[in-house]
Amino acid sequence: MAGHGFEAPSVRRTQGLRLAGLAAALGGALLFVSSVRAAGTAGVLDGLSRVGWWFVLIWSLGGIRYLLRAVAWRMCLDEPRRLPLGAAFGASVIADALGNVTPFGALISEPTKVALVRRRLGAGTTISAVALENLFYAASVVIVVVCGTSLLLLSFDVGTALRGAAYLTLGVAAGLGLLTIVVLVRRVRIAGALLAALELWPRLRRAIGSPRAEVSDIEDQVFGFTSRHPGRLALLLALEAAYHAAGMLEIWLTLALVTGGSIGFVSAFVLEFVNRTITIAFQFVPMWLGVDEAGTGVVTAALQLGAATGVGLALVRKARVVVWTGLGLGLFFLWRRAGASYADS
Repeated sequence: MAGHGFEAPSVRRTQGLRLAGLAAALGGALLFVSSVRAAGTAGVLDGLSRVGWWFVLIWSLGGIRYLLRAVAWRMCLDEPRRLPLGAAFGASVIADALGNVTPFGALISEPTKVALVRRRLGAGTTISAVALENLFYAASVVIVVVCGTSLLLLSFDVGTALRGAAYLTLGVAAGLGLLTIVVLVRRVRIAGALLAALELWPRLRRAIGSPRAEVSDIEDQVFGFTSRHPGRLALLLALEAAYHAAGMLEIWLTLALVTGGSIGFVSAFVLEFVNRTITIAFQFVPMWLGVDEAGTGVVTAALQLGAATGVGLALVRKARVVVWTGLGLGLFFLWRRAGASYADS
């Protein structure tokens, strides 16, 4: 009975989240259709027709971004050689794919990374490395959002609604930045939060194990990382910066193709900040369906690029995500079929 009592709340929470995700997906689909129609279907299709085989390069830039974060993840291990780069890259693609097609986002993607490589590294070591890399990534996102919002407000004459949203985003980003600083300076214990996410996923929890006795050691590894490897801080920040730079290059290239003209760096930077904001804020919407098209269209209209340009940009980005998600799901099913840790295969 105790076992049933433990599983039932978890099952109910999971079912509730799935229903919420289904509702979000349906709402996103309606918003998607509305956004394409409002922007002008003919204009959107005309822009997309100019992408052609350049999509291969856009898709490759997505792969470079996975690679950069996989390298950063390895650099958060005391002994990076224990996790081959190929295994880290594959685990990152699989985890991101599961986060993309479900309404759970990081709640499933980050624990999935742990499940995929824990036999090689141990759950505790893997969790600490995943937590560390996410801290560096979060710090880089805060910087991008603050700088991107500032550029949007200072460089463009945006409407009242978009200006208000920009100020709200700026405030939230600044608050998260301060929170991150507090976590690091005061050494707030964070590994427990990642383990708590596993309560939603009984199978995933069983795959990883239950290393609650190691939580204190995990958090000591996180907080002691800078003293153990001070020389890696600059490298990790550079890797996260390169991740965003690749995103800006992808946006610049896509916009140049869709519009058939040249696009400034400031516009690409602002749209990268918009992309990061949508990706993080709407993780509960699978593939950010509808919200990406609508949000990007509103911003490109404010940048004098036209709503159709923003919708086209979002659709090209979504096509890239769909291809990588398909590859990730394929790797996931191969891993499940093998019945072993991905990193051991």
